[in-house]
Amino acid sequence: MKKVLLTVNNNSLSGIEKFVLLLAEYIDKNQYKVEIGIPTYGSYCKLLDEKKIDYFVFDNKINGRYTLSGMKFLFKKIINEKYDIIHAQAGIAPCVIGKLAGTKFLMEHKHGLDYTTEQINDLSLFRVYYEKLKKYFVNQTITVCKADKMTLIEKFGYKDCNVKVIYNGIENLPYLPIEKLKTKVIIGTIGRLTYQKGQEYFIEMAKILKNKGYDFEYHIYGDGEKMNDYKEQINSLNLNSDVFLKGYSNNVPGALNTFDLFVLPSRYEGIPYVILEAMKESVPVICTNVGGIKEVIIDNYNGILVKKEDSEELAENVLKVFESKELKNKLIINAKKDFEEKYTIEQTISAVESIYSQS
Repeated sequence: MKKVLLTVNNNSLSGIEKFVLLLAEYIDKNQYKVEIGIPTYGSYCKLLDEKKIDYFVFDNKINGRYTLSGMKFLFKKIINEKYDIIHAQAGIAPCVIGKLAGTKFLMEHKHGLDYTTEQINDLSLFRVYYEKLKKYFVNQTITVCKADKMTLIEKFGYKDCNVKVIYNGIENLPYLPIEKLKTKVIIGTIGRLTYQKGQEYFIEMAKILKNKGYDFEYHIYGDGEKMNDYKEQINSLNLNSDVFLKGYSNNVPGALNTFDLFVLPSRYEGIPYVILEAMKESVPVICTNVGGIKEVIIDNYNGILVKKEDSEELAENVLKVFESKELKNKLIINAKKDFEEKYTIEQTISAVESIYSQS
């Protein structure tokens, strides 16, 4: 049996942590013994306790980046446990430590590249060399979409054979309903309140539609660094009775089922779980055409693609979906079909295990 260390750099349930949780749940327990390394105590620990998944906290003091104390803890842990595989998420540091500790098989899983297209084309020389250096500390790099793989090859000199694409997958399970007193059409978005997710364009879209006379309701689920900015934006646009910041939800399927339409206005993405959740729950999707999204969403077939940072185009396409019942039904049916054929957790786990077996 091979011992696997999975690392994350956050202590709450977002996309990366969801992937790690599902991997630990569904992996073949006869072949692999999995342990998860978490930077600090938080709600994620409670979830792992409930599911009886092995984990440890590596005394990192903070979330989001690796500290000296966290790396020292990880080094000692890796030396003592003698893991066969280190599968790092959201940062190369565990692989660097693993290489120093003599771990034989090291993997970095890139759940997105954290750059817009413009930023990638304008990186400093230091940042380019930093990104290029990462490949020397791993045996295998995983991306969640072909677009990210091609960026690694073309911009940072990765070899094709050393980068594998594994699409995210989710469980096809019933959801826990969220009670709703629905009197209006609800348009929603779900994601961390950060620059990446671009919720300011969702709020601007709401203002445009209100000015056109549409009495919709807008729900934003998530928390993060831009919460106060969005509160101020909503207030300044006089949208306090229209746009609602709902906070973090640990029941994404339930939240989605209160929506009539899901909108994702991100500036950059890999393949976000929330799109797959919306497809599974038969909620029509409008997304920005960035990163790996276009590998999942085919415009006017299983969703709608729009330019990033364009609230006018978002508003136009919201009306396009609501004004054509035929289009809306087509998007829902095709999205559900694509989810069931391509994006189940079983397919994702099989692909990961195939790489683990090479170690």
